[in-house]
Amino acid sequence: MNERLALAMLALLAILSLWIAPWAALNRETGARSAVVLLPERIVDFTGRTEPLAIPGQLTVLIVSVIALLAIAGAAGLRGRSRYWLWLLAGIVLIAITAYGLALFGEVVRAAQQAALEAGARRPPYQRSGMALSAFLSYAVGGLAILLGLRVFAGLGAILDRLFRSVMVPATSIALALLATGVVILVLQPTAVGRGVEITSTWMYLIGRLDTLWYAYQTLFASSLGSLAGFLEALTFTTPLIFTGLAVAFGFRAGLFNIGAPGQMIMGAIGAMLVGVFVPGPRVVILPLAVLAAAIGGGLWGAIPGWLKARFGAHEVINTILMNFIAAALLLFVLSAEQVFTAPALRMVVVVLILAALAVVLSLIRPLRLVLAKAPRLTLALAGVLLLIAMVVSGLPRPGDAPINLDLPIKAPGLDPKSHEIAPEARFTQLPALLGIDLSVSPGVNVVAINYGLPAVPLLALLGFLVGPRVSSQLRRFWPRAAASLGLAAAGYLLFWTLGWTALPTAIPPTKLNGSFIIALLAAALVYLLLWRTKWGYELRAVGVSPKAAEYGGVNIARNIVLAMTIAGALAGLSATHYVMGGALEDYSLRQALPTDDGFTGIAVALLGGTTPGGVILAAFLFGVLQNGGLALNVTFSDLTRDVVSMMLALVVLFIAAKGFLSESVLNARREALLEAERAAGQAPATREVNHG
Repeated sequence: MNERLALAMLALLAILSLWIAPWAALNRETGARSAVVLLPERIVDFTGRTEPLAIPGQLTVLIVSVIALLAIAGAAGLRGRSRYWLWLLAGIVLIAITAYGLALFGEVVRAAQQAALEAGARRPPYQRSGMALSAFLSYAVGGLAILLGLRVFAGLGAILDRLFRSVMVPATSIALALLATGVVILVLQPTAVGRGVEITSTWMYLIGRLDTLWYAYQTLFASSLGSLAGFLEALTFTTPLIFTGLAVAFGFRAGLFNIGAPGQMIMGAIGAMLVGVFVPGPRVVILPLAVLAAAIGGGLWGAIPGWLKARFGAHEVINTILMNFIAAALLLFVLSAEQVFTAPALRMVVVVLILAALAVVLSLIRPLRLVLAKAPRLTLALAGVLLLIAMVVSGLPRPGDAPINLDLPIKAPGLDPKSHEIAPEARFTQLPALLGIDLSVSPGVNVVAINYGLPAVPLLALLGFLVGPRVSSQLRRFWPRAAASLGLAAAGYLLFWTLGWTALPTAIPPTKLNGSFIIALLAAALVYLLLWRTKWGYELRAVGVSPKAAEYGGVNIARNIVLAMTIAGALAGLSATHYVMGGALEDYSLRQALPTDDGFTGIAVALLGGTTPGGVILAAFLFGVLQNGGLALNVTFSDLTRDVVSMMLALVVLFIAAKGFLSESVLNARREALLEAERAAGQAPATREVNHG
């Protein structure tokens, strides 16, 4: 009933929008000024200089759209398969009539532009015309009606139910965040008007407000999804968020809150930089070694709070936060633009290194280790007191102390706080170079012929291998399954060749998207296999759900905590493959400007993605789209900045934490239905205890 009510309300809202909201934008100028079209045959010009156009078919579009929307809303009161059939048919009609109307609109605009150019105009009029709010709502309601109507086919019902349950909380949270952000946009950004234009009525004011809101969101998303250049830039923002989102999600699955991804990023970046700068060798050795160093650096930084949690019960949130400060201080130390330090500070650093080395040596002496292990808390307390005393004594000023110029081999010459560039053998190839484009010779956009069949082959083979057993029971055996997967891949490549997509000319813009994106996808696949296809992954998830029950079942809790934090740290450390090895910053070097905020954003990515690898990839892409769109938002609107995007992302996390403010009955609709069926059959008591966990 909830989905029927929601769809009916959306349909009624879409009907209202067809009358009061812009249906299409006739012209959009710099500064977000626009001339908009409302159904039927109404034009409101906020630019003051846009010539109106006669657009045919608008009354037909309005009438058919209203009928289709009323059918969708009325179907909520029907029962059985008739409801699904009506949703399906009305949704198809609604999308078709909206597309038809926009096609007529586009033809009229293109004809007017061509006529203006033939008349001698230097640039075509009616720039950036296209769909507006009410047309988008028609598309959205029609698409949702079709999706719900597909339940008329028995085989799709269970699949759609699982899909809706998995996306219910994230989708609701995103929708609420968009609504709340929309209020802020309307408060901050006034309706842009041209010279001499005055808003003379409440009606005109309302239209301007709705168009401002729509254009802000259109700018936010279309800047990434409306062009190849924007899409590649969004993937560039997405790559490190996949790593940090996986790092946080992996910890969540083990019942741990890994908030130390920023520090783990730094240590991974330092590890990759050290290999890339100081280790010689061929590319086939240095490149994987640098990737491994990034994982080891982050893994070791995650293992420390994991060991403290397992051995002493120290909370991982406190430890990882403190480890972030230590990593940031270390980065500042090795890349300081002015490498002049006081003598007491250097003595304190030396003392810390000596005591750390001494602790490692003592831990290797078995009899001593066994004695100290009998009182671990006392041992740790004494070690802390000893370290504190040594730091205080070494930090006291002494006669003759003078500033010391410490010339570290890591720091590149000059005032720019960065390391030496890593060797070419340790660099990931960026997308233009991978396609044979030399941007130093041919800067800007380059057109190359791309064989899209090659990347499609492994994807189709993987899809066939995963979906095959669900299609036929005969494909559950390995060899028939593998043969069917290869056949699907071959058929897909043949289709691409038939369509001419094996040598399709494509305009490739300059981009910093690099091989680290592939590493991120492989890491997500590895996390999935590890958590859901191995015995250890099952144990790890059991620890996250109920540590006491897992321990009772024979699971080594301490070992799993340390390993989980180590792997989580390694995943965060791999983000260095994007920034240092992929040259995603200004060059192929480690910089103090390393965006460690990606580590904290990874928390939101993990929550939005439901702590699953696939969900993390989708959530990271959404965040990448929004981060890239924030740049366009800042340029297009005078009173909006990227802070709007930051606020939106924070609201998404807030609403996810509140489970989208959805009731328990909505979140557990399937369980409620089963209980009702049992009650009806007399198999369940009339009352039950609801778990609000």
